[in-house]
Amino acid sequence: MARIVVGVSGASGVILAHRVIDVLTDLDHHVELVMTRDAHFTALEEMGEDFATGVKFVKSFSEEKQTRIRLHGIQDFTAPIASGSYQVYGMLIIPCSMATLAAVATGLSDNLLRRAADVTLKERRPLVIVPREAPFSEIHLENMLKISRYGATIVPPIPAWYTQPKTLQDVENFIVGKALDAMKIESDIYPRWTGSMRR
Repeated sequence: MARIVVGVSGASGVILAHRVIDVLTDLDHHVELVMTRDAHFTALEEMGEDFATGVKFVKSFSEEKQTRIRLHGIQDFTAPIASGSYQVYGMLIIPCSMATLAAVATGLSDNLLRRAADVTLKERRPLVIVPREAPFSEIHLENMLKISRYGATIVPPIPAWYTQPKTLQDVENFIVGKALDAMKIESDIYPRWTGSMRR
């Protein structure tokens, strides 16, 4: 199966990254994981001490799934994902902070996550951004438009009420499913619209 780069930046919604890795490894994809320092802080705040470092984050998955996850240090520019010659299918930044968004939009490759995104764009591979901020400023919107024009797909973490979610995980599954749809990766983790039953 494919190699997918998953970048996790320091925005709220780290559980979405955990869920997408869970689904990708279920589908036998290999995940190249890179987390920023602020992603670790956010994981601590939102998910607890057991997720507060990259190593702990990976160890939260089953041993079988861990064999399909490779963790890279945020400043390790010798990592394979820093080079376009390393074959990956694409990259997902989930969640994406506005600082990371701005860096990607301007080609600032000052850490491995941002470098991997730059590589993804230059190699014209799928890049999906899940931005987390509310409300968006004009600067945020301009940066999203800019990277969209470069070839990235923007998937804001917006739930759908037509699925009639019953739990928070239902909402998370919809967001993750839409992000995977944008990557052209098939999954069945959320109910798809098949037409109204109220006719």
